[in-house]
Amino acid sequence: MSAPPPKSEKKSSSAGNFTTVFVLVVLLAAAFYLFVQKNVDDGNGESLLRTGPSRGGLAVGSVAPKIDVAGWVDDKTPGDLSGKVVVIDAWATWCLPCREEAPHLVETWKKFADRDDVVFIGMTVEDESSLPAIKAFMKEFGITWPNAYGAKNTLTAFHAEYIPSVWVINRQGKVAWNFDSRQELTDAILEALDN
Repeated sequence: MSAPPPKSEKKSSSAGNFTTVFVLVVLLAAAFYLFVQKNVDDGNGESLLRTGPSRGGLAVGSVAPKIDVAGWVDDKTPGDLSGKVVVIDAWATWCLPCREEAPHLVETWKKFADRDDVVFIGMTVEDESSLPAIKAFMKEFGITWPNAYGAKNTLTAFHAEYIPSVWVINRQGKVAWNFDSRQELTDAILEALDN
């Protein structure tokens, strides 16, 4: 017959279980805290979940850079942008998320297509050799607004680290909205028109 384990060993095992449970509770609390920190209150009591890094590029309030591109598809230029609200769309033919975003952007464009004070401009870093693919992409989604190719300088100035990426430029030439903004694109365009 074996003797029962010493009481000190039993306490040690209980202390180990308590420590493990305590560590798990602390880790869960830390995870919950981090989750809550990623929620941003929009001022109306609603939280908007933010995940991953910032992807908006050039920040709201920044002066929009000068457009510097290699060329325009079918030589369709945006013309004079003074005093207009400009929507800049950074995209590429090989970008799957750009394909997913294109129909939504076209729907937004349709809401403003009859206005001469809202201009949509597409930009890709792809060069002139990609024109057949660029035109095919535009035709597939019904994109008729001016699109530039060879826009690396401009998109670098917009800090476009992710595509698709969109900016709304207000009448004063400043970024009024980017993908990190809380409101919807349509609402941002309407607000820029009112200011």
